[in-house]
Amino acid sequence: MDSRTGRTRRLLGSVAAATAVTLVGAGLAAAGAAPAAKPRDPNATPFAMKGWGFGTRVQGGQVPVDSGASAHQIVACTNKVGKDRSNQVADITLPGLGTVSGVKTQVRTVREGNTVGVVSTNTIGKVTLSDSPLGTLLLDAVSTTAHAYNDGTSFGATTSTDLAKLQFLPPIGPPINLALPAPGQPVEVPGFAKVMFAHAWKPRTDNGARAFANGLKIRLLATNTTVRVAHAAAVIGADVRHGIFSGESYALGGSALANVVSLGKNALLTMPCSGTAGVTKARQLAGVNLAGQVVVGGATSEEMADQDAKKAWGFQRSTVGSVNLGNGALVIDGAVGQVNVTRTGPRPKDLARDTAGTSVGSITVNGQAQELPLDRPIEIPGLAKIEPKVVTKVPNGLKVTALRITLLDGTGAVLELGNARLQVRKVPEPRA
Repeated sequence: MDSRTGRTRRLLGSVAAATAVTLVGAGLAAAGAAPAAKPRDPNATPFAMKGWGFGTRVQGGQVPVDSGASAHQIVACTNKVGKDRSNQVADITLPGLGTVSGVKTQVRTVREGNTVGVVSTNTIGKVTLSDSPLGTLLLDAVSTTAHAYNDGTSFGATTSTDLAKLQFLPPIGPPINLALPAPGQPVEVPGFAKVMFAHAWKPRTDNGARAFANGLKIRLLATNTTVRVAHAAAVIGADVRHGIFSGESYALGGSALANVVSLGKNALLTMPCSGTAGVTKARQLAGVNLAGQVVVGGATSEEMADQDAKKAWGFQRSTVGSVNLGNGALVIDGAVGQVNVTRTGPRPKDLARDTAGTSVGSITVNGQAQELPLDRPIEIPGLAKIEPKVVTKVPNGLKVTALRITLLDGTGAVLELGNARLQVRKVPEPRA
């Protein structure tokens, strides 16, 4: 073998060996490579945030009824910044009371440097209230802001409410400019109304902060009606490891007078975004008497939620001790609505939800005990239609009403007893 042949063989051997090493190394790298990590969400934070606001709400003085909230807006429980929700209404008529113009509610979750928080703002151009021949009350440029935040080291909260002008227009004569109310010192128009800055509340702890600013509260003396103007609220909390909660329970809700008047949510209990740390919280309502036609006694709302590194779980429950319709024509005792939700992972199959604990209690019609099935509605001629255990699937949870009662007296009134809703959303992983 000549020298050229030897050199060629040695060169080919070196190339083959190098290629083998390269291929083996590549194979080892491919076999041992970890799967690509799921990208982290740049807008996610370790905090749970929620904010809401509204322009006006009217509440009657004789029965617990609400007009509903005008220009209402909310950012539901989230751990993400960049949320921006707004609701704007040009003109609102408050039946029998007056008008509201230029109402806007805006709720945002924001990050500025190391500070993460939620800001809720409500602004109103003008409020005109005239519920009697005595005159008209004008409020110009009302605004309320609530801000709850974490600055990287601790939680904090701020609120502010502003009113540019308060004016009374008597039936005869020029307008009267009134002094702006000071905190705790209402301005009174004799025989007409009291105007006060409602309280602001800014509690904070090592684990969170809340900011509630109720703006203005106006009590119209002739009708004992309360008008709340410019409400804003913001909440932030820590301890979000596996789930973000959203839910509520209330014993009595519904509508009256052909769906014109809302009964509101009585004994309302709202679930904090990060849960209750395993503590069962409760709110009670001694009784509600709706003009003698519907009497509700012994209402209780309860909730509990907790989470750890593996799962998030909880329940919402409301109980109605008794309901008496038509002076004993229909009596219901012991209605309970309950929703239970558990999340063990991010996938749909990792969510378990049920209504265990829901019961409809007993029913008596004109003194006679009746069977009330759980799976179908019944109708009591001329009195009421009763729908037991009304269950609605909602994203990441369930909603239940133990009993829905529609009165057959021509008013179209609907009563909802034993209401509970709970949702548990997965937590997006924050950026590193």
